[in-house]
Amino acid sequence: MHNFTHGDKTVSFTVLSGEVVSSEKISETRVTSTGGVQVNGNDGDVTPVRISSVSIINHEIWVKTPDGIEHDVKLRGMDIPLRTGQEISLISALKKDGSPLHTILQNHTASKRWVLRDASALNTELELSPFNWKTVLIVLGLCIAGLATAGLGFLAAAGYFFYAWYRGAQRKKLLISDLNAYIETLDNRVASREQAPSPVQAESSVQAEISFQAESPAPTQSPAETESPALNSDSVRRALSRNL
Repeated sequence: MHNFTHGDKTVSFTVLSGEVVSSEKISETRVTSTGGVQVNGNDGDVTPVRISSVSIINHEIWVKTPDGIEHDVKLRGMDIPLRTGQEISLISALKKDGSPLHTILQNHTASKRWVLRDASALNTELELSPFNWKTVLIVLGLCIAGLATAGLGFLAAAGYFFYAWYRGAQRKKLLISDLNAYIETLDNRVASREQAPSPVQAESSVQAEISFQAESPAPTQSPAETESPALNSDSVRRALSRNL
């Protein structure tokens, strides 16, 4: 049970979630006729006869909740495509006698959503903004006082009437806005709760470590300098003997 509170007004909402086990639609046809009435009492003058027909679809759904209980849901004048096995959620507002006013139908299997009643329709059917008879009594009293005040009471009555009408319209507008926001929040909450979480598979990435060894080239060694042979007396004599 979910409760919406605005001032001294409280509206209870219920959420029915489960699997559709049966969906049946029955068409109801209403035929009406007009005309065929005599004109001026003359039998020869008769208004033309007009026949019109209206077809109304009555949709009956059986919903099985997770606890195994099957619930009967009747939707009048609504053609909603449903089939057996689909998962749905039905948000409904409760009247004072406990009868439901179906508001939103979600088909989780088909990812579709239907608004059956908006906040303005609920405000009218639940009588959340009734006619204020107190305003009528005050205006009537001012009008009576106007008879003794040379018309000043009539001006006061007109001013008070428009003031009360404006205040009432603003309160009604605010109530419908808050009710619409509450229904949207409840709708999103039901949709997120019924949405199956997608499995997440965490894969560990294997990182291969590759070490690069930079080989520095061996330092080039300068060739050793050839040492000049030492000059001594023996080498000088051998050189002179070759020349001689």
